[in-house]
Amino acid sequence: MPSGQDQPRDEKGRWVKGSTAGTVVGAAVVAGLVATASGAGTSASIGSALDAGASARSGSGNTAKSRDAAGRGDRLTAWERAGLKEIKRQVTHQLRCGVQSTGAVQRYFLGHPCDKLDQLLFLVSDGQGNDILGSVVWVTMPSTASAAELKSIEDVGGSGDVTQFGTEALALGGIKFTGMHYASRSDGRLMVVAETEPVHGSPSDALLKDVATIADLLPPL
Repeated sequence: MPSGQDQPRDEKGRWVKGSTAGTVVGAAVVAGLVATASGAGTSASIGSALDAGASARSGSGNTAKSRDAAGRGDRLTAWERAGLKEIKRQVTHQLRCGVQSTGAVQRYFLGHPCDKLDQLLFLVSDGQGNDILGSVVWVTMPSTASAAELKSIEDVGGSGDVTQFGTEALALGGIKFTGMHYASRSDGRLMVVAETEPVHGSPSDALLKDVATIADLLPPL
């Protein structure tokens, strides 16, 4: 229950529910008063804050549009909407699940062999010196149940992994995937894992995660 000190009252002294709209209007009034007292510099600061909020909303919208494009299989549009450009890519088909895995994931494959394992390695850049290496693996299992069970094992930290193959093909053989920026899904018999790592520059954790969640929606190539 809100405290009496903070809870607003109506003109008759009754408690009323707080309103987001009221808060926004109140803030605008206060901002106007401050601007009047302090001059144009304060007005500019308020405008900058509003612009920052609009930029944040725009960024979220771009991520959603990127995910939509990725789900349709339009990879290049997905990157473009995220403010990125694909520099390199390498697709490998028919890898061996038992060989390209470790830990509990590998043990699961030994008892439940996969039907197919394909992989995409890609390098994207924001044009400002930040380059990101990404991996997507598509694992086709014998059944929906085995794909879901594999995902539940893969999602546990330290349980092993479906490992990446051929990073040297992108001249990036020294890059190791850590699982810090990770997304996964299962869809029927298909289990998908996407991971990203920084290569050059200082891409933010949020961007690395966004790229992984976008890549995870790509259909098999």
